[in-house]
Amino acid sequence: MESLCERILRRVMTSTAVVVVSAVNKWTNESFGLIQGLCVAFSIFAITSQVDGHKAQPKLLRQVTLLYCNKQIRQLVNVNDTSPTGVFSNILMAIALAVMMMLIYNKKSKTEDLRNILEGLFYLYGDMLDFMFQYGVLKTTAFAFGMSVLLKHTPVPENNINAFCKRLAAVVSANLLSQGMVTLVQPPSRELGVLQCLAIASILRLLLPDLESYVTYLAAAQLVSLIPGIAPFLLCVMLFAPFGSWMFETCYTYVVISLTDFITLTGLFWNMILIAVLAHYIDFVLQSRQALQKK
Repeated sequence: MESLCERILRRVMTSTAVVVVSAVNKWTNESFGLIQGLCVAFSIFAITSQVDGHKAQPKLLRQVTLLYCNKQIRQLVNVNDTSPTGVFSNILMAIALAVMMMLIYNKKSKTEDLRNILEGLFYLYGDMLDFMFQYGVLKTTAFAFGMSVLLKHTPVPENNINAFCKRLAAVVSANLLSQGMVTLVQPPSRELGVLQCLAIASILRLLLPDLESYVTYLAAAQLVSLIPGIAPFLLCVMLFAPFGSWMFETCYTYVVISLTDFITLTGLFWNMILIAVLAHYIDFVLQSRQALQKK
């Protein structure tokens, strides 16, 4: 049975991986090409797969490289196509990538790595139906709310592929619901916008407890756009917030997003190396903290 500490660690590592993937993807698309970046990512994954896990902390790096590969492969399909055929192709792409990950990790019996990869895949495909807002914000929000409630009370299928599809639908619905609630209530000031963001995140955490990690990630991303530049302050808050609390996760994700955004501004190769090293040691520090708490 997974402990609370292990669950929290997995959640913050998933957020870290998704943020790093987005930063690296933006940089490689500007500096290299789609295929070149894909080849580099596969090469790094092949190297990290051979690293002894007892002597290093390669889990996060493997997760980042595989998610990056998935993000690049998805760009081979026209994700901006909002026709039924385009949406169906996007869904099939997500399922195909999930099946590929299952085949890779079933042979290696690394269920924890597989779970982290699939969770990151949900994050990357959470915006799959964002185009629905062009048909009406209120209609889309109401639809997302109904789907979220329906999926919440639907039992988890025993088949892995069916379970993946259910989880993907729940994440997409949560993303639509969050964005719709933010759009429907337009605050007159930035300060009220921050309170609105936190209030919506709190409501969604209670409504969708299984998606608490994704809701926290969305809240942190919205806070970065609302009040940029307060990462040092939130870093201090993290020192006093209990590990695993909602406040800790939100502050942590905000700091990681701000850090990667700041590093990618220059677009230099060495900055990408710095991001990878920082992610590597964040993984190491959090796992060390977990080991100390177990003692």
